[in-house]
Amino acid sequence: MVMRNRHDGAGTPGWWDDLPPRVRERFGTRPADSPGDPPPAPQSAPGRSALEWVHELSRLALLFLAVAVANLVVLLLALAFLDGRPGPQFLMPGR
Repeated sequence: MVMRNRHDGAGTPGWWDDLPPRVRERFGTRPADSPGDPPPAPQSAPGRSALEWVHELSRLALLFLAVAVANLVVLLLALAFLDGRPGPQFLMPGR
C-alpha cells in the first residue's frame, strides 16, 4: 500500500517522516535536517593502480597491432590475386 505524502517535496524538513517505516529502519539513523550541515562525502571507489593501466593499454595496443597485421595480409592477398603473374601455388592453385 502506498503512504500519502504530506508535503509537496519542496525541501520541507519532514521528508524523513514521509518514508515508510521499513525504509527508515533500513537506513537506521535520521539524517541531519539542518541546511547548514555539509553533506557527507561520498565513498570514492579505489582508483586503478599504474600496473593495471599499463596492462589495459598494452592489451589495447596488441589489439591494434593484430588488426594492422590482418589488414596487411588481406591487402597482400588482394594484390597477389590482381597481379596476374603466376605466383606461389598455395595462393592461386588454379594457375
